[in-house]
Amino acid sequence: MLAFQELKRPVGHHTLVRPLCPNCGRSMHFTRTTPRTGGLPDLRTFSCGECGVWSTEAASDRGAA
Repeated sequence: MLAFQELKRPVGHHTLVRPLCPNCGRSMHFTRTTPRTGGLPDLRTFSCGECGVWSTEAASDRGAA
């Protein structure tokens, strides 16, 4: 049940640093977080609404302000 609660929990009080699209250079939109287990960081997925590029990266505390 804990994993399900993690999926429903909002991003929180942190401001995500959104990456720039490698194709058009615009700021990408946060799409989802995929929880990981075994000490691995969560995966964050971003998308570009302008050109349709998707990017997935490991979450880190650096990305939150």
